[in-house]
Parts: sequence; C-alpha cells; structure tokens
Amino acid sequence: MSDVQTSERSMTVAERLNQPETQEMLHRLLDRAEDLDKMLEMASEVPNLVAIATDVFDGFARQAAEEGIDLQQRAADVLSIVKQLTEPANMKALKVLADHLPKIQQAAEMADELPNLVAIATDVIDEWAKKLKADGVDLEQSLKNGLHAALYLGGQIQRDELDRLGYLLRSDVLSEFSVETVGLAGSALSSCRQGSCEHPVPERMGLFGLLGASRDPSTQRALAFAVQFSKCFGTLLEQRHPGSCPTTPSKS
Repeated sequence: MSDVQTSERSMTVAERLNQPETQEMLHRLLDRAEDLDKMLEMASEVPNLVAIATDVFDGFARQAAEEGIDLQQRAADVLSIVKQLTEPANMKALKVLADHLPKIQQAAEMADELPNLVAIATDVIDEWAKKLKADGVDLEQSLKNGLHAALYLGGQIQRDELDRLGYLLRSDVLSEFSVETVGLAGSALSSCRQGSCEHPVPERMGLFGLLGASRDPSTQRALAFAVQFSKCFGTLLEQRHPGSCPTTPSKS
C-alpha cells in the first residue's frame, strides 16, 4: 500500500471535506442535484412504465389472437425476410434496385398518365371515324374488307410472285410520271375507240395520209415522244444487257 493511500485513510472526514478537491466535487454534485433528482424520479417510474407497456402489448396480442393473427408466426416471418434481405446476393440486388429508383419513379408517373393518354387516343380515333363516316367510309366494314383481302391474297400469291410484286413496287413503273403517262395513254386509247372503232365505216389511211397526218402538231408531238422513248429504252437495254442489242453497221 502506498504512503498516499495510507495518509488518506488516516485523515478524518472533516479534513477530507475541507480539501479543495473534495469541495470542488461537492459543488459539482450540488449543481447537478436537480438533474439527479429527476433521474431518480424517472427510475422510480420505470416499473410502472414497463407494466403499462406490458399491458398494452398483452391487449394488442389478445386483439390479434381474436382476429386470427399469430404474432409469433408473424415475427418469425419478419425475421426470415430480414435474413433473406441481408444475404450478400440480395443486398447487391437491392443496391442495383436503389440505383434505378429514379427511373422506376418515372415509369410509375408514366403509368399514372396512361389513362389520360388512352383517353386522348380514343378521342382521336373517334374523331377520325366521324370524319371517315362523313366521307361515306364505313370504318368497321373497311377494316373487315381489308383483312379479308389480305388473307385472300396471302392464300393465293406464292413466294416468287410476292418477290416479283416487291420488285415491281421498287421499280419506276409506279412512279408519278409513269402512272401519269399510262393514264394519258389510256385516255388516248378510249378517245381513239370512240372516234374510229365505233364509226359506222372504219376509216382507212394510206401512206399519203400518214404523211399528211405527220404535219399535225399533235401527231408531231406524239412522234417526238415515241422517238425519245426509243432512245431512253435503248440506252437502258444497253446498260442492263450489254452486247445483246444489234450494233449499227458501219458505213464503208
């Protein structure tokens, strides 16, 4: 035992109380006396609080049991879920999910707007149907006819025919100028039939008649078109099938 401890034991209580260190400690205790008193009061209320909490939990447990809820099983399920969530793989998946939460929120907001978008689309379709009906088009019957035509053509056309049809659609046969030219030719054929074939006595024309008709501006225009068509068609034939067209004999 050290000399300091022996000296402290030999000191009386009064002497120890008169020491500066002891007085300073007593002053601190007195300053905290109010807080210590509150703590003691709270400690004395702990058993009552525990009893109240126990009564509340017992009441909750009885109510749950009356409703057919097994609290013990529920607690076990919660612990099982917590155990699964804390697995490393699941924690990694949850982290990825947390990183995508803003996108999920945007998707949820878009889902909330979906009924409005559907309503707008419905209004547009209704307006379109009204416009078609005003133009004399039965939308329902047109859809049925279109579907029937597609199924019928699908059953009648072979694959090679579809390929040829696709080639036709990609060619210039159905271009704006080609269709216009064919339309003009059809109108001309119809006019010729009305002016010549339906005549009581079909008109005849000889060489001199051809020479006379060649002076007509309309005939000259048609001949110019025929000559230009011959040049264009011959050029395309030479490009697509080189060497197949007969060459012009050279003059000696």
